[in-house]
Amino acid sequence: MRKPVTTNRAFDFSRLVGQFLLGGADAFVPQGWDEERIGGWVLGSHPSLPRIRLFGADGGERGWLLGYPIGKDGLLLSEGDTLTVPEDSDPAGSGVEEFVYGFGGKFVAALVGGRHPRLYLDPCGSMSVVYCPHKEIVASTPNLIPHDNRTRCRLELARALGIPHTNAMYPLVLTPRHNIHRLLPNHYLDLSHWQDVRHWPKKPLKSRGSIEETVTSITAITKRNIAAVVNRTPAYLRLTAGQDSRMLLACARDMTDRLELLTVPMPDDGAFVDVDTAERIAQRFCLRHFVPQMAPPKQEDLDAWMFRIGYSTGELRGWQAATMFRQANPAYAQLDGGIGGLERIGEVLRPGETMHTEITPERLLERCLAPRTAQTLSVFRRWLSTAPADNAVQILDLFEIEQRLGCWGGVWPYAETPDAGFLLFPMCHREIIERMITLPLDYRLACALMRDVIEREWPELLEWPFNKPVGATHASLLARRMWSNVKYRTDLLACKVMQNGNLARGTEIALPFLFWTESL
Repeated sequence: MRKPVTTNRAFDFSRLVGQFLLGGADAFVPQGWDEERIGGWVLGSHPSLPRIRLFGADGGERGWLLGYPIGKDGLLLSEGDTLTVPEDSDPAGSGVEEFVYGFGGKFVAALVGGRHPRLYLDPCGSMSVVYCPHKEIVASTPNLIPHDNRTRCRLELARALGIPHTNAMYPLVLTPRHNIHRLLPNHYLDLSHWQDVRHWPKKPLKSRGSIEETVTSITAITKRNIAAVVNRTPAYLRLTAGQDSRMLLACARDMTDRLELLTVPMPDDGAFVDVDTAERIAQRFCLRHFVPQMAPPKQEDLDAWMFRIGYSTGELRGWQAATMFRQANPAYAQLDGGIGGLERIGEVLRPGETMHTEITPERLLERCLAPRTAQTLSVFRRWLSTAPADNAVQILDLFEIEQRLGCWGGVWPYAETPDAGFLLFPMCHREIIERMITLPLDYRLACALMRDVIEREWPELLEWPFNKPVGATHASLLARRMWSNVKYRTDLLACKVMQNGNLARGTEIALPFLFWTESL
């Protein structure tokens, strides 16, 4: 296994598409990046990342919205747009937060020009952020924060997690380096004291309305966010055999002439069903559909994928598909259904667990595939002590938002961001998240929300089952498994022969291919 890069001298910052850093007047801005200043703050950003300038009512500079915010008017903001923000006379930031969370999409709000400088993430942290208090630097990934003797790599934790060869996640605020912390969704970063502060929810959440009202609201906001993107740029909709992406397709029914479906093949049964189901849907409704040619990953693509996220999370399937993703048009935006899983609490609750089950740090660590150490347990104890929840379900909901979305779903898109395009979750909106996690428990256990949205918008899409083979695909899967088992053993033998006489070099050459074939 190759070691992560550990010095900034080796970095090619031009490859950090869609990334940024924010620091003091002497902050290092990579060559070729854009640079802007407000007071004593310097923003450095990759040229691909849009910056929307924020001003106060008095015309003074207040900061930036970075990324791809979508307003209530259904417009995707872009480079050169400007906005007026409320005055920050309230230290609690209530007016500013109402302004920030009126937006959907993918963004970071850096408010540095007022009396209470702070930084906010979008509702699910889909544009993840790390920060180093003693260096007073905020950045998209750890690669952009210079090394010193206090920011050494967490080698023992990194070895235990096994990233990139596992699906493990760094627990909550922890990152691959000491004294560099991840900012969690629902928290802002106080830039005066360099501390994270929970701003939502302040108390246990209650239902926002009836099921019908929730379905109506979620559908309307999702449709608005999809339209905002496709009205501005060509876009792929990542379609699998699952519920979430099909719900997006249902919401995009009136916009399919401006979309192309994208399904990435992988050498496993799940991806085989994904491609087959997506092709059936595309053929039935005459939709454009791009399926990359199946190819094992090249080592340079694997390295680049992990470099872009600073080895900050595990995501085996996305990592192994790195070379195939390069076949997609880099100018297209990509729409992903990644947030829909929040509704399906049954995927998180274990058999026998109820609303009254005690959720322990050990229980949460297992979700991350992380080791039990004094450090990892302590971050979960701290988090549990501050989570505003009345029961186990509410704790697990917040954990899914702040851990799975913020420390995983907000990280890997940096690796898959194309050169000119961007990846966005159309369901990333505060109202959608709040309504989803306050639905009645029995409704959520039935996994009914996505079906109800599809039934409402495009019921014909329910003719295909979710994540199950259709028709002759059953027989195809059986034959494929038999062939894959034979091929795997043949390839493994070839790799072992290649390693004879030079084991270290042979292992390095064979490693990407072995990981590609292991899942067959």
